[in-house]
Amino acid sequence: MKVQVLLTDQVNENIDNYDENRNLFEANQFEAKKNQMFYMSNLNSAGETTLIVGTNGCESDYDFVDLGASIGKKINSDCDLKLTIISENLNTYLVELGIMLSTYRFENFKSQKTPEININILDSEFSSEIENKVNSIFWVRDMVNFPALTKSPEFFENKVEELIDGLNISFKSYDEEWLKENNMGGVIGVSQGSERSPKFLIGEYNTKAKKQIALIGKGVLFDSGGLSLKSPSGMETMKTDMAGAATAWGIIALVAKQGLDIGLKVYTPIVENMPSGSAIRPGDILHMRNGKTIEVINTDAEGRLIMADALAFASESKPDIICDVATLTGAAYVALGVEIGAVFSNNKVTLDSFLNSNNDGFENYHSLPLEQSYKSQIKSSIADMKNSGGRFGGAITAALLLEEFVDELDWIHLDIAGPARSRSSNSIYPEGGTGFGVLGYFNFLANEANS
Repeated sequence: MKVQVLLTDQVNENIDNYDENRNLFEANQFEAKKNQMFYMSNLNSAGETTLIVGTNGCESDYDFVDLGASIGKKINSDCDLKLTIISENLNTYLVELGIMLSTYRFENFKSQKTPEININILDSEFSSEIENKVNSIFWVRDMVNFPALTKSPEFFENKVEELIDGLNISFKSYDEEWLKENNMGGVIGVSQGSERSPKFLIGEYNTKAKKQIALIGKGVLFDSGGLSLKSPSGMETMKTDMAGAATAWGIIALVAKQGLDIGLKVYTPIVENMPSGSAIRPGDILHMRNGKTIEVINTDAEGRLIMADALAFASESKPDIICDVATLTGAAYVALGVEIGAVFSNNKVTLDSFLNSNNDGFENYHSLPLEQSYKSQIKSSIADMKNSGGRFGGAITAALLLEEFVDELDWIHLDIAGPARSRSSNSIYPEGGTGFGVLGYFNFLANEANS
């Protein structure tokens, strides 16, 4: 099947065969507004079906991606697609990205599957880059969407190895014994309530690059809350709690495929947080990688415990910038809603680099402050700190705890607890994992590579 997509911001004689099809435009009340579209009833001289698409009102990057995704949803069979543009200021790249994002399906556990649709965009300048980006995003979505019973630490490790197979990325996997030998008290503490042993996965790309970046991803494969048990409804989506780890691996795969001139090392602690007779208890004290101690007030504030060990370990290599990504706190999306990623940094230049790399971007970010006076909320009377500062400013106090483990390196912390999962389906994001953060960090790393 051949489909010509004609993108226009106005209805006039510039459209081929407009006069012949004037009645169709009127019948469909087509005014060339954003996301208005209809199929012409006849084939053109090239044997193509024509889809007329309005673009008037598209302004932001999100608008263009959403437009492309809406076009993709109108395609119901394999096709060669040709874009014809008679619209000013159209971002073709983002439209094509949206078209490809619309093809995602996760039907691994359905008895009847929707036929896969392959869309080939003809004469595209961006097909290779878009394919690389979409593949990373789709891999992250898949990993988030797999159920927790399936998603064991071994399963996650195997999927990572499949993802990076053939790429210039070195890979190491460490087990529970190594974690104990290396004083990873947070990772061991969180994992010890589960029958599934933890893992610590490390990937490294381009060690000879002038600038070296570390990226830590939170990998809680399922979060019951531990002995501080979540409610049944609170557990329904907790297979999502490893989105940070999946995102980190999606990013390094994309960086390697695109050949960015930057070094990137990924660290992902992989655990389950489960209640049992061996689980850590509120009031327990954990001894962390860098020698600091944390009093566990709430076992459901577990992500910061495994992230703290990984940050401390990564800091020992003295990267130029240390980054992390995590579904860390519900407080982040209470503050910003479920579509905006919360960004923290201890360095204004680094923060500005991240935000400017994603200015008016498809993914939306906003900075939150590292308010140092709030450290009093995580002060412990019997340890160096406690793992929860209470409900007020929860995203900030969690970030302040992590800051204690970055050894004063330039640091970016991304809390994606809201946007890592879509609560309902739309043209871009089906319900479930979104892959949010892959493009945000890739844009930042590309900017850093060129600075």
